[in-house]
Amino acid sequence: MNIIFLSRSGTCRKCLDLHSWRVRAVAVMVIGGLLSLVAAAGFHAGARHADPQQFIVAWEEEIRLQREALRTAREATQADIDALTIRLAELQARATRLDALGGKLVNMAGLDDGEFDFSSIPGVGGPEMAEPGVGHAPDLIAQLDGLDSLLEERESQLGLLDRMILNRQLQEEVTPAGRPVNQGWISSSYGMRNDPFTGRRVMHRGVDFAGRPGSDVIAVAGGIVTTAGKRNVFGYLVEIDHGNGFVTRYAHNKKLLVETGETVRKGQVIALLGETGRATGPHVHFEVLENGRHINPSRFIRASR
Repeated sequence: MNIIFLSRSGTCRKCLDLHSWRVRAVAVMVIGGLLSLVAAAGFHAGARHADPQQFIVAWEEEIRLQREALRTAREATQADIDALTIRLAELQARATRLDALGGKLVNMAGLDDGEFDFSSIPGVGGPEMAEPGVGHAPDLIAQLDGLDSLLEERESQLGLLDRMILNRQLQEEVTPAGRPVNQGWISSSYGMRNDPFTGRRVMHRGVDFAGRPGSDVIAVAGGIVTTAGKRNVFGYLVEIDHGNGFVTRYAHNKKLLVETGETVRKGQVIALLGETGRATGPHVHFEVLENGRHINPSRFIRASR
């Protein structure tokens, strides 16, 4: 059985060349057989003392050989057709699976269906010129060429979709969102407040989350740890640079679980809640800075809801 290589430029030509070669081979055998029969007939007609029975036997043998050649050619052609039919079915099943996967990814990513439509045939067009001497391609070959083009288009769409989803995931990974604790409550909000030690009105540049001592403190976004150690009034502090100008701080920890220069993921436990530094009780002081300026973390906390 011949191996069929499916390619945009070679599939139809190879199959047609194979088919044409077999047709020419069969034609040569048939014509050659007929010429030999004619020559034999002329020879026996000219021989006055020829045996008619021998002539009939020779004629029948020649016919048998021609039939055998035709049967062999027919079987070989049928084998190629069967192989093409099986390959066509496999490609159709593959295209169906790709369409289903593409549609699922579009829904999961929340993208516009009009931009990535895996339920319809992509638009194509343009004038086409038949190659000289080739003629009309068989239906199977035409269907295989069509599926080859469709799969190439789907592959291109899926590649672009994959890159878009990856970029979105990376963006979500490094964008601060959520609470720095899994358990706890807000004990002090961002803004002006009475200092718990002096009673004076001061600016509180973060949000305090009170909780059980030793509970997990988690990173609200992925990034690189730029500070991990004891720092004056903050006590044990973790500072993470997320890129795009965003930095988050987690202060008053009991124990640090990361080191300076370490890469952390969103949701990773980076410390254990404590009351080191200037603190009246166990809590984590959470700050968000954008381009070096403190901003209200509340909008990032609400963004995860």
